[in-house]
Amino acid sequence: MKTYLEIDSWKNFQPYFPEEWRINDHNYPDEYYWEWGKYHVHIDCFKPKKKSKKIKLILLHGGGGNGRLLSPIGVCFSSMGFECIAPDLPGFGLTKSDEPNSYYTWIDLVNDLINYESKKTDSQIVLCGISLGGMLAYQVAALNDNVSGLIVTSLADTREKSVQLGLSKNKFFGSFSPFLIDKFSSVTDNIKIPIKLTTKMWAMANNAKFVKELKKDKVGSGSWVYLKFFRTLFEANPNLEPEHFNKCPLLFLQPEKDHIIPWSMSKRFYEKLDCQKNVIILENCGHIPMEKPGLDQMKIGALNFLEKLENK
Repeated sequence: MKTYLEIDSWKNFQPYFPEEWRINDHNYPDEYYWEWGKYHVHIDCFKPKKKSKKIKLILLHGGGGNGRLLSPIGVCFSSMGFECIAPDLPGFGLTKSDEPNSYYTWIDLVNDLINYESKKTDSQIVLCGISLGGMLAYQVAALNDNVSGLIVTSLADTREKSVQLGLSKNKFFGSFSPFLIDKFSSVTDNIKIPIKLTTKMWAMANNAKFVKELKKDKVGSGSWVYLKFFRTLFEANPNLEPEHFNKCPLLFLQPEKDHIIPWSMSKRFYEKLDCQKNVIILENCGHIPMEKPGLDQMKIGALNFLEKLENK
């Protein structure tokens, strides 16, 4: 099975991140496949060189991403002693999906991955969700008692029409596609389309040259996705609505210049949460955080959050 050593796209992303957040010969992640049902799930594992903290981070990407796109987070936090694993969720990265997969597949996979990792270690599990991975992290934490904390960059409730419109590339896809792909699901579920036709690809990052590289990534933002995934994404109800969620603390890292999921899109859901929570605005950062001083604020804020968890 393939590894990222055979793929060049992620290597072209590295120069756009600060040097201390880049993969190099000394911090290259271990790559392995986890057998989950009919899926061979590719996982990047960033292991700390010094003594590991008693917290393991599971990094969750969104639509159009993959685990390797989250490597800057894995590099940064493993350098501070936290083991990080980043799965490629079905349909993206090196985890293949030969038949229509749904958003529920993502929820079930991450839920089982947490249980699997919990049996291997006595470390606390913290989910770190970027983009749509933020709501995915919440969805799973609402199900799984082994989650000790959440770090997210968004909480877009995709059941809401305003969120569907905000996420979509244009008004047609946001207004009519949820209805059409639901009503005619027996036909549309089997159709694949380029993900770049569904969302504001220009806003994936605030660096136009980086976005150009993203679009070339055939295992990420340049890939195709089944309409079944969008149908189930738009309908998925969490196991706990936010006003009943107090299972673990949550740190919200909101990119200041996120033009896909701005704070206004997540605010309503966030404010309903009944758990311990805090928001840090990442100055100058876009949807994919890669700018300073926001990255430094992410590092300091998340480190404080994780150390409080570890010392509880």
